[in-house]
Amino acid sequence: MAKTTTLKKRVYEFYNLHRVEGKPYTVKHFMDEGVPRRTIYRYLKDAEEGGLPIRRQGSGRKPIFNNSVVRFRLKQMFDHKRGKSLRKAAKKIGCCHKTISNILKSLKKPIYCFKRTKIPKRTPLQKLLARPKFRQMYLRYRRHIFVLDDESYFTLDNSALPGNDTFYSSDVNLTPSDVKNWEKPKFEPKLLVWTAMSPAGLANCFFVPSGTSIDQDVYLNECIIKRLMPFINKHHKRDKYIFWPDLATSHYANSVQTWLTTKKVNFVPKRINPANVPEARPIEDFWGIIKDDVYRDGWSAPDLVALRKRIQQSIKKFDLKRVQRLAASTIKRIDFFRRYGV
Repeated sequence: MAKTTTLKKRVYEFYNLHRVEGKPYTVKHFMDEGVPRRTIYRYLKDAEEGGLPIRRQGSGRKPIFNNSVVRFRLKQMFDHKRGKSLRKAAKKIGCCHKTISNILKSLKKPIYCFKRTKIPKRTPLQKLLARPKFRQMYLRYRRHIFVLDDESYFTLDNSALPGNDTFYSSDVNLTPSDVKNWEKPKFEPKLLVWTAMSPAGLANCFFVPSGTSIDQDVYLNECIIKRLMPFINKHHKRDKYIFWPDLATSHYANSVQTWLTTKKVNFVPKRINPANVPEARPIEDFWGIIKDDVYRDGWSAPDLVALRKRIQQSIKKFDLKRVQRLAASTIKRIDFFRRYGV
């Protein structure tokens, strides 16, 4: 307030001394000092109307930043809520949306905006059994090194990924059709990729031939025997490890379980393996990161050969330390879900 009063007084005095030169002379003088043009003209208008160079008490915006009632209302309005708009809240209170954001961040427990995560729809029984199963896993394997495996589908053009489903244009009518439209064939070719991970790194990937699914024979021969076991023998032969597959039918087929038991490979029994919990398996995050990189900048593959090459390049340049951090977080995730459930 004192700074505003001092500036206003200087503008009044300078204008009175240089009335002959006119307003532009005064405006140019103070603009050279960095004072906004509109502020100067407002002060000059007050001077011509006989106003005093003193800021009137109570003038200006309504003080709401430290208003406890407003802060309480905003907390009730935004905390643990979704679908809220800063601009609509600003209209109700009578301020700028940026002020609302600043108030929320200045609360005793600051309120920030987060992006909602997509999780699978679980049945009530899956939710009920998840926590006790995680508890058993944690108590039994908390000192083990987790080895996880998983497979994921890749399509030629994944325009549905966030960032690939939008486009920019100054005139939509002039935008090329391949930019504003996403052509999705009825039966789109897909590439299925399998890999395993642990704090030691990644196992060799298995690219499933087109038209082939991972049944128990393919899973046992191509994934377990040819790729998983060499990886375990190389990095975890002397470690206290545990192999954690998901609940796919082929993963717990009788032939697979018999082979793993015969070869004395430690794996999570089906009865304590929680169903439908990809958040607890960091390899799911790995696939998400790889897909973001593969389809970066709206890239699309002309055929499955180009797609396979792109995936191989993306996996090859993936930071090993990042893989190790992801795999090492497995026990922490299990601990979280055994404490709080899903």
